Parts: sequence; structure tokens; C-alpha cells
Amino acid sequence: MEKIQEIKKTFFAYRNGIVADSLRKAGDRHAMIFGLNIPQIVGIANSIGQDAHLARQLWNNSNSRESRLLAPMLFPSGEMSYDEACLWIEGVENVEIADNLCHKLLKKTPCAEKLFQKYAISDSELLRYAAFRLAMNLLCINAAADRAAMLDAARNEVARDCKLTRAVAGDIVEEIESTKTA
Repeated sequence: MEKIQEIKKTFFAYRNGIVADSLRKAGDRHAMIFGLNIPQIVGIANSIGQDAHLARQLWNNSNSRESRLLAPMLFPSGEMSYDEACLWIEGVENVEIADNLCHKLLKKTPCAEKLFQKYAISDSELLRYAAFRLAMNLLCINAAADRAAMLDAARNEVARDCKLTRAVAGDIVEEIESTKTA
């Protein structure tokens, strides 16, 4: 609990009311928003190091935007099980949290592609968004094993014409098709 208190003190020291107010006005529903930017949170993560227990505590503090952003940066990717990854991805509350979770943690897990396959067909737009964001991250690090299935899923998502997922699914189609012809 002492580490959590230290982290909260750091969040408070870096707080930016203007950014926090802007996030609230933009629809962020976290009860506690300090207004830190990602480089500040990365700096905090780097000073702490990897710690699965602490990451879980922070992730479970779903009232705090910064706790939800910091947690994936602290979790050792090799320790993330498929079941726990499912719980985390199902707990995302907005695209910022989804983007960060996929970029900082899930793309590095052994179950990343399995997560994509599961959530790319979800009824939830936000879960599909997270799945396609994860797929894009896998493509960027050249870690997508089944690019054909990813392309088919992305094409289907583009055809669905969902406002939330259209751009990222379109980017995946473009990325895979451009590398096929190169």
C-alpha cells in the first residue's frame, strides 16, 4: 500500500488541471483524473520497474485514469496469462486505455494474437477497437503470425462501417495489402 501512496503523491505532484478538465469535457468518466501525459507516466513507470502485483493493484483502481495508464507499463508481459489478459481487455473503459494497454503490454504477451481473434468478433465496439488496435501493434512489430486471418477480419470490420473501428481496421487492411505487394 505504501508504493501506491507514493505513486499517488507523484501523480498529484505532476497534476495538470487544464488537461484534466479537458479530458472530463471530452467525456473521460474516471472519477480521478490528474491530467498527466503519457511521457510523464512512462517516466514514473521507468522509476518503478516491472512489478506484477503493483500493476494489478493499479489496474484494479479503475476510478483513476493515471492508475489505469500506468498499470500496463509495470506488468511483466511474460507473466500475463490469457485469462488475466481477457479480464484486462474487458475492463477497458475508453480508447485511451485500450490504446495504452495494447501498446504497452498486450502486444508483448504470448497470447496477443489469440486475444485479437477473440475480440475482433465481439459485439462490443470498444472490445473490437481494442482487438484491432492490438492487431495494428502486432503488425508494427512484425509479430502477426496469421496475417491472412487478420486481413479478413479487418476487411469485415471495415465493411461493418463502425465509427469507432473503421480507421484502425482500414489501417490494418492497408498495411497488410501494401506489404503483400512489396
